[in-house]
Amino acid sequence: MGCDLTKNAVVVVAPEKAEESKAEFSDTQIDTIRSTWPLLAHDIARVGMEVFTRIFRETPSVRSLFDSFGICDTENLKYHQLFIEHTQKFMYVLEALVDNLERPEVIRPSLVALGARHAAVEGYHPEYFRFYKKCMLEVWEMELGEEFIAEVRDSWTRVIEYIVQCMSHGYHISITDQLEAFVDKEVNMEDIITEKT
Repeated sequence: MGCDLTKNAVVVVAPEKAEESKAEFSDTQIDTIRSTWPLLAHDIARVGMEVFTRIFRETPSVRSLFDSFGICDTENLKYHQLFIEHTQKFMYVLEALVDNLERPEVIRPSLVALGARHAAVEGYHPEYFRFYKKCMLEVWEMELGEEFIAEVRDSWTRVIEYIVQCMSHGYHISITDQLEAFVDKEVNMEDIITEKT
């Protein structure tokens, strides 16, 4: 069984009431993220591919989870349509969070559900989430260059940690069979990444 996370169906989990009232990101963090996101999103497909290429180099075992393109050599991945689609969806989910930084509870259920879907991938381990964080920050530094000052790094680290926290939560409640207690309804991933592809 390979990684099949590019499918459109996603389970949306009802947000927890306590988290709805709590501000996850400061105004400064929101401004910093919003001012740097256009520099990262100007070539969203290429940037997403760079993140995953780094992940695959750092952790070849993640690459092996993708039946459809895991056997391609790194140079040819950029021509593989399923790889391109997967990396774009990854970036569009990130963009959805950027668009909802004042109200992250809007996207949180989908991030939790996405983490739960990772638990269904045979061979996926929750520690892989930390490689996503490391590789994303490396790519952000490369893309932003001298704009990647401490405040920018700290703000993006907070956003990425939020994503990892939500996805890890979804992963763990899924493997402990608790996900059904949180399920609200099913939605299409396109609801998150509307008109992006």
